[in-house]
Amino acid sequence: MAAETIGYAIIAALVYSVVFFAKHHLKDKPESFDWQKLGATLIVGAVIGGMFYLGDLAITAEAVEAQLIAYVGIVAIVESVIKIVVRAVERVT
Repeated sequence: MAAETIGYAIIAALVYSVVFFAKHHLKDKPESFDWQKLGATLIVGAVIGGMFYLGDLAITAEAVEAQLIAYVGIVAIVESVIKIVVRAVERVT
């Protein structure tokens, strides 16, 4: 069950990465693909999946789609909070 929970969180992180890359790439000033950002997002997804597994929040067959959508939102929020903290620390130093 751990592999499923972590796997779904990683898939959600991958979906999040692809959607937001497309959004940024199709702007007036397109951004190029950054493998480091993808890797960091996948790591965040894996950590979230691991935390859900340890917290006994299992994937259920009835709610896979809803849970994937929720994981995407959680990955986005966690990644945004990490970026805010890193930027705040960089400004102070």
